Amino acid sequence: MPPVSKLFDFIVIGGGSGGLACARRAASYGAKVALIEGSGRLGGTCVNVGCVPKKVMFNGASIMEAIEDAKHYGITVSSRSFDWGVLKQARDAYVKRLNGIYENNLVKDNVEYVDGMASFISNTEIKVNDAVLKANHILIATGGHPIIPKVEGAEHGINSDGFFDLEVQPKRVAVVGSGYIGVEIAGIFNALGSDVTLFTRTPHILRHHDSMIGETMMSEMERLGIKFERNSS
Repeated sequence: MPPVSKLFDFIVIGGGSGGLACARRAASYGAKVALIEGSGRLGGTCVNVGCVPKKVMFNGASIMEAIEDAKHYGITVSSRSFDWGVLKQARDAYVKRLNGIYENNLVKDNVEYVDGMASFISNTEIKVNDAVLKANHILIATGGHPIIPKVEGAEHGINSDGFFDLEVQPKRVAVVGSGYIGVEIAGIFNALGSDVTLFTRTPHILRHHDSMIGETMMSEMERLGIKFERNSS
C-alpha cells in the first residue's frame, strides 16, 4: 500500500520553542501547517530537559539551603531528610502537564501535530511513519545534541539530559565541565546531599562570564563543600 500523501503550505520539523512558535505564527496568518516531533514530548529542551525541570530541582535545593540557614533565625527544623523520587515524580508530572498544554495550543491554532521521525525524500517531501507530507516551505528546527568526549570511560557517564532521568540520587557525583550548566548541576547535587567534585580544564569556572563572577562562584562553592579538580584536561 503506497504511503498516504498530505499537502501543506508549511512543514516544521521539531517541536521545541522555535518550531512551536514558528508553526503557530504561520498558522495565524492562514497557512496550512504541520509540525513533526519524534520524541513524543512537545516543548523541546527548555520544557523537558532544560530550564523548566532545572528550576524545579533548583527550588528543591534552595529549600534545603533555607532549612540549613533556619537555625540562624531561631527556627529548629527536626529533619532534613530528602526523597529524590518524590521530587522527580512531581517534577515529571508538571512537565507532562506542560506537554499537554503545548499540544492543546497546536489544536487551537489548527496546526497538525505529527508524532514521528521525519526524513526528506525530496526538497518538498517529508516521510513520517506511513505518510508523505508535502510543502514548498520546510523549516528544520530540530535542536542539537551534546558531544561526548572520546575518552576512556565516557560511556559510563551521562549528559545533562540524563540528569533528569535519574531515579535515585547518587551519593557521589563527578561533574565534567565548568560552564553554567555544569555549575548549576553541581550546586543542585551538593545542596541535596551528594558528594560533588567538579572537573574543569582550566584553573577557573564560568570562563565565558565576567571573571569576578567565576572567581566568586568558585570560592562560594568550595565553602559549601564542592571539590574542584583544576587543569583536568
